[in-house]
Amino acid sequence: MEKIKLAIIDDELISRNMIKKLIQNNTRYEVAADFSDGKSAVDWLRYNEIDILLCDMQMPEMNGVDLLRIIHVIHEYLPVIVISGFDNFDYVRGSLVNGAANYLLKHELTEESLLQVLEQVREKYHIVPAEKAACRRTGYCIYDREEYTRDGIERMIREQKIQFGGGNYASLAISPDYRFSERINPEEFRRDVCSTIMDILAQILGTEYPFIICQTKKFHLLVLLCFQEVNSTLYMMNIMKKLATRLQKQIIRILDLTSTIAIGIVHTQLEKALSESEEMDDILEDKLYLGGNRLISLPLARKMVYGTGEIPSALWKQMAFEKREQGAAEMPTLNEFFDFMEKERLPQKKVLEYSLEMMRLLCPGEMAECKKLTERVKGYEIFELLREDIMEFMNRERILEEKKKYRYSPLINQVMEFVGKNYQEDISLEMCALELGVSYTHVSRAFKQETGMRFVEYLNRRRISRAKSLLIRGELSMKEVVENSGFRNYNYFFKVFKEITGMKPGEFAAKI
Repeated sequence: MEKIKLAIIDDELISRNMIKKLIQNNTRYEVAADFSDGKSAVDWLRYNEIDILLCDMQMPEMNGVDLLRIIHVIHEYLPVIVISGFDNFDYVRGSLVNGAANYLLKHELTEESLLQVLEQVREKYHIVPAEKAACRRTGYCIYDREEYTRDGIERMIREQKIQFGGGNYASLAISPDYRFSERINPEEFRRDVCSTIMDILAQILGTEYPFIICQTKKFHLLVLLCFQEVNSTLYMMNIMKKLATRLQKQIIRILDLTSTIAIGIVHTQLEKALSESEEMDDILEDKLYLGGNRLISLPLARKMVYGTGEIPSALWKQMAFEKREQGAAEMPTLNEFFDFMEKERLPQKKVLEYSLEMMRLLCPGEMAECKKLTERVKGYEIFELLREDIMEFMNRERILEEKKKYRYSPLINQVMEFVGKNYQEDISLEMCALELGVSYTHVSRAFKQETGMRFVEYLNRRRISRAKSLLIRGELSMKEVVENSGFRNYNYFFKVFKEITGMKPGEFAAKI
């Protein structure tokens, strides 16, 4: 008779041996492997299958909570029984929240208590020894979109991979509102988030309602539920709404992420429910401009109409000029770039395409930081988050270029940064000194000594640099160029431009 296979992870040899001894003569369970650390166990589990895992919560290098998350990335529905020497409620809650199937205390461990917990898990997850693997028959996850069809699901039913069908069907489409930091791998992060959400869903649904989850290439989750013995449509829709609301709250609490969830209606035909699932996934794309953290009712949703415009060639020319002349693009120019895409409501594919093209233009290809930013940009689905990350990165690059170009003291670098942010406004050295909390006389003297220029001379050069960039565009009137570069007097602008460049603005524009 085939036995249910167990694996044990515990850094204490005595504990591992005790568990093995307690079930050494059992006819239903056997220990297939045991490990003293989480890393060895994870490496083994990547290539081997078991039915139930027993895992210690407190281990060196990797604790039980972290290990649970990693294990459920490798085996989505592997039941894990947590064992610990602590009976503190926080440990219990932490293990159950992160996908544990049950919990055992070491100081209460006996053959009777161990077998009782194993039997509970076996019944809850419908584990059949002949299958030699954990199989939660009321839930199944699909990673191949082509399998998420009526034929694919019916084949899984015939193969007894899942108990599904014979009732009403309803769909959810879940899109986590991904936020990325510079320290994480975006793809791994999205995969881990999806895996955790699957665990949360499985915990909420249990075995009451059969479900299928399809993870898309965009790391969305399409959830199909089957209500086998429910006749009230209103009752089923209430269940869906409560499920979506509870799921949103759990994702915030556990992952510190918001999410956008679309809720479908109830269908008697599987094919219609699957078709609606695809429609909801398409509607989730609209959070690009509408933002995340929303519950969307499909009957009330209207698909956004996207624009077909293209970034003006003059804007590309302007950014290239600023990069060539100053080492970095101006923040106002980058704002125009993003404002255009938002105003035109360009689709996500175009937004990504243009953003990557802009980064190739402005960032050296060999920069590790730029490569990391590129990977993050590919994962964003909300326009404002994408814009914020790129603008912050580009601003840092501009400041670094300024510091490389002029090796000044921290005080003078602060003055230059103040000018870079505010040169389009009516500013003065007095305002700068007040902003930095230093003496006007001191900063005036220091600026002149280090740069060889008075503050107003540097400010004018900064403004003329912007004016040259705007003249490159060839789209603005001279009045607009003067105002957008920070000058308040038309004649004064002409005078300063001639002094710095040796030519009039019109001559410069004609030359380029």
